[in-house]
Amino acid sequence: MSEETRKIFNWRSYVSVLTALSFIGMAFTGIVLFFVPPGRVANWTGWTMLALTKHQWIGLHDWFSIIFVIASVFHLYLNWKPFVCYFKSRVTRAFGLRAEWALAAITCIAVFICTLVGVKPFSSLLVLGESIKHSWDSPGQRAPIAHAELFSLTELAGKASDVDLDTMLSNLKTRGIEVESPDVVLGELAEAYNMTPARLYYIALGQTTSDKGGGGRYGQAGADGAHGGGSGRGFGRMTLKQYCEQLDLDLNSAVKNLKEAGFSVGTDMTIRDISDSTGAHPSEIHTIIQAPIP
Repeated sequence: MSEETRKIFNWRSYVSVLTALSFIGMAFTGIVLFFVPPGRVANWTGWTMLALTKHQWIGLHDWFSIIFVIASVFHLYLNWKPFVCYFKSRVTRAFGLRAEWALAAITCIAVFICTLVGVKPFSSLLVLGESIKHSWDSPGQRAPIAHAELFSLTELAGKASDVDLDTMLSNLKTRGIEVESPDVVLGELAEAYNMTPARLYYIALGQTTSDKGGGGRYGQAGADGAHGGGSGRGFGRMTLKQYCEQLDLDLNSAVKNLKEAGFSVGTDMTIRDISDSTGAHPSEIHTIIQAPIP
């Protein structure tokens, strides 16, 4: 670097501006993270703010914080003499107790203790933050199990759905989603096809998702969990009446088909209860209900 360049470039100015900008970035991303939903909701629904995901906001906050710390150290180094003056007596110019830094230390200690003990308003701020975060957590946006996006299709078929693995794989293939192995992680497969884990999961169940509602790129997936998306419970917990209304099927015909197949049927019985009456899998109800009456 030439002597002229050294004169033009002022490191003190650079560090000062870098400290200020990184502080702004750290503060802004920190405020955003104060309002974001829990990971189990954000990851499942593909939640975004200003087109950025929760993980991206966390990444930005971490890096702005790192830059701020490093810039602050250099800023302190470049301004060491003025900083030391804050700890000197104005009269003797020797080190001594000054009200300014003593009060600053007391303030930090008070915040530390009050936050740990839970004194208001410090505890109130924490409660408010939790309240805001959990306001996103509605039944329509919950995964069938916590962090279901981290499970494989095999695990989800066994733990979280009313559809067997073969049916899930067939439903995905029908929608053009190729699955190399049933042990593929749901979140990774969803990312490969540029969709949320929630949307991919409902496709695997043979359901369609709704773009209405909030909380992500594809919104809430509906309220009842079948052919309208939802809480991820699967269609097994819907009543027969609800199921027929969702698919616009004739309820009387569905009841007749099921009775002829040997099922114990009631319009207010859940699909799961109906299937349990004969020991069948809930996925078998799909075919029986929609079968034409001879």
